[in-house]
Amino acid sequence: MKYKSRAIALSYLKQGESSIIAKIFTEEKGVQSFIVKGVRANKSKKKLGHFQPLQLLSINATHLTKNSLQYISEIALEHTQITDGIDMKKNFLSIFVAEVISKVLLETEKDKALFKFMWELKIDLNSIEKINPNFPIIFLIRLSEYLGFSPSKEEINGAYFNMELGGFTNNNQQLNYYIEKDNSTYLRELLENKDINIPYQNRNQILLHLIQYYKLQHHELKNMTSHLIIESLRT
Repeated sequence: MKYKSRAIALSYLKQGESSIIAKIFTEEKGVQSFIVKGVRANKSKKKLGHFQPLQLLSINATHLTKNSLQYISEIALEHTQITDGIDMKKNFLSIFVAEVISKVLLETEKDKALFKFMWELKIDLNSIEKINPNFPIIFLIRLSEYLGFSPSKEEINGAYFNMELGGFTNNNQQLNYYIEKDNSTYLRELLENKDINIPYQNRNQILLHLIQYYKLQHHELKNMTSHLIIESLRT
């Protein structure tokens, strides 16, 4: 079956001398793995840069239900980088976002609402001049809404965030997994869409807490490049 779709590149692995296996989030078919032959050859019409994390694409592809690897006949960039040169902070954040999506979405899982969120997030990331240091935390919070376990705003004035139940509480006794008072306060303010300055050490802690929160909600984020994200945004 041939189809056209908007698509978001997630990652790729080298295959043989000149090919790659690319994981791509497509609007029409969900997450798919594609074998792209010869793309690393000098004369290839397809560009390796198209498959960098979070590139926005349009593709013509073939979907064969019985095949684990699909095929792309045409690919083009849909939205070019607005800023000049290479922005390492944006690159690190793109890697981070793409890694998270790769880990939380199953192959062939179609989700047009999440796709729209990701597409617009990348456009916003391209266009902003100054990166919000809280970006990784805000992204994980917003993504949790689409995955069905957004932190509850009931009892939001509670002193502690219970990571097992996903809500705030004033009693941390007998809790195995919770966020301490200071960081729960920062999390609460982010949930209330407040523009806040979180110290580097606390940002680090909250990010790691949220990665653990995802694990408790059955979305384990193993081997993340969180340290690169944190260091790149250290202020």
